[in-house]
Amino acid sequence: MTDAAPLDAELLVHCDDADLAVECARLGHLLGRPVAPSASPSALDDALRSLGARRCCGLALSRGPTVPEVTSLARASFATRTICVLACLVDPEEFGDVLDLATELGIVVVHELRPLLAALCLLQPPTASAWSASTRGMSTFDRARLRLRGGGSTHGRFVRLDEGMVGFAAGAGVPGTLGEPRDVGEAVRALRESHGATPPGRAVMDGVDNEAVTAVLFGPPRALSDPATKAALAPYGLPLPLEELCASPSRAAAEAARIGFPVRIALASPDLRVWDHPDLAVDGIDNSARVRDVFRQIMAMASERRPEARLLGVTVTATTTATALLGVRASPLDAGWVLLDLGFSDAHGLAAKDRTLTVLPASSERVERTLSRLRGSPLLLSGSAARRKATVEAISDALLRLAAFVDRHRDAVVSVEIRPLAVVVGGGVEVREACVTVGDAYLRTLG
Repeated sequence: MTDAAPLDAELLVHCDDADLAVECARLGHLLGRPVAPSASPSALDDALRSLGARRCCGLALSRGPTVPEVTSLARASFATRTICVLACLVDPEEFGDVLDLATELGIVVVHELRPLLAALCLLQPPTASAWSASTRGMSTFDRARLRLRGGGSTHGRFVRLDEGMVGFAAGAGVPGTLGEPRDVGEAVRALRESHGATPPGRAVMDGVDNEAVTAVLFGPPRALSDPATKAALAPYGLPLPLEELCASPSRAAAEAARIGFPVRIALASPDLRVWDHPDLAVDGIDNSARVRDVFRQIMAMASERRPEARLLGVTVTATTTATALLGVRASPLDAGWVLLDLGFSDAHGLAAKDRTLTVLPASSERVERTLSRLRGSPLLLSGSAARRKATVEAISDALLRLAAFVDRHRDAVVSVEIRPLAVVVGGGVEVREACVTVGDAYLRTLG
């Protein structure tokens, strides 16, 4: 390993505000580190251009980043094998989902300029696993503030310097100043959390009848009904329930008897979504007479609620018991990536805005990390190791198939929403309600 970062190693920081650039220069002077800050409204574009020319660069924003900005930074970092340290001086709660996505894609995310400079110092020259560096000789109090694993690692050593500062040295080199313990602790945490990120590949499913899918999607911009959406998703093997679309009470009763009681009856309409109108679905119906009555009630309520709505009938579905209800929204990104907005779709989850973001396709391990960010994750990840594994694998498989569908038909598909993706007893999942939104791709071909 090389010696400690030379004190004249220039730290490059792109800022979107002049005051941030001035503050970076001032903090660099206090640390004894030369900082090259630049101020421009196009700071993010400047950072994209500098990635590859250096091992790392800093980006300081006075606003929250957008998903396209984060994915652009991540793609550039993966392509050039360089690292971007992003400091967002915003409320972490407001932009937490986007910042979590940035971390998952290998961007080092901090919330202040001091940790940004500390992280850049640790990356020049590259410091392998700084979070495992030795803290031998430091006080228990300092170790707690740094939140380091520490020990007898050969990955360098942290030392306490004068005036309450912490330094870092690799090998027998002279320690370079990093900053105060809390700032260094945040920098190391951010480096650890972003470490090991790999670029998403592309999800490809073999043996899919894409002509059948195109036949469903073909047409003007519109939102497909639940039955049409499931017809488009079925060739990709997503876990769909056993159900039938029925346009009359007698047909609904016959299909319910065939499927087996109890059943669920839900309105089928591209204009009235059951997730917006939960009273247009009834679960646990246990006889044919009740099926016919519920059919008439649902159709009457729907007609009264929106007289102009297109009513296709009802779907009759076998009743299953769910342990959790997830809401999933997938939309295409550039380079074959698919953005996933994932959260709980029950009333409590929606009210709490318990949701997070990730990029598909994702391994089971990354899906599990994504799920663990949800506050309600114990509903999914508790229980025995076997149950947890079965749940994660079932969700991962469904998301992989969803990603393959969105990627293959990205020219036509604006988004796919599943509400809910039910996690059923035993660890499996089931697409209960879904909607594909089709864009204007087919209209453009006619122009």
